[in-house]
Amino acid sequence: MAILKYHIANIIVLVFVMTSFGQTTKTNYLLAFRDSSSGHALWGFKTQSGEIVIKPKYEYILGTDTLCNMAFVILNYSWVAINKQDSIILTPYIFDNGPDDLQDGLFRFVENGKIGFANETGQKIIPAQFCFVRPFSEGLSAFSLGGKMEKWDEEHSTWNGGLWGFINKKGQIVIKPQFANAYSFENGTCEVWLNTNKHVLIDQRGHIVKVFTN
Repeated sequence: MAILKYHIANIIVLVFVMTSFGQTTKTNYLLAFRDSSSGHALWGFKTQSGEIVIKPKYEYILGTDTLCNMAFVILNYSWVAINKQDSIILTPYIFDNGPDDLQDGLFRFVENGKIGFANETGQKIIPAQFCFVRPFSEGLSAFSLGGKMEKWDEEHSTWNGGLWGFINKKGQIVIKPQFANAYSFENGTCEVWLNTNKHVLIDQRGHIVKVFTN
């Protein structure tokens, strides 16, 4: 229970609006409701006329009172995404104590220890095949081959090691893995580090456009 309270406390301060995840249709949707008859506050979903479709069994739902295509919920103290048929459709990648944000039209999910990307309705667009990937920005995502996750304080971790490259939204490699580290594109360029530890700026073709001297 302490773990659940910790998650909820952090989620409250997240600027995360679930309407970003496809909850826009005003017709065929379910309404969330909370039930405490079991002695625990649990969440389920019902029709607009009050018929219970998904019995209350979830410890928490994220940022929405309607379910159109997908909802993030906590089941047995773990985040999952469900559809209106109450089927688990994916396990979101957890970032900052909650499901990954939708960025550039996609968010990260995990499967068999690998990471892929899904869209706002929960459709898996890029299969889970990467050791680690950063969120999409300007149509590209940095991915790493090899490396490992390392904690740098009690609440935060970072991915270290491996070779970094970039994929497009089709999951195709557009800049081959060759960098010691890489961030996200902004205004057409991205900061990366070469294996020589040189800090440079590249364009979307992977060409160096600036070398940092400090």
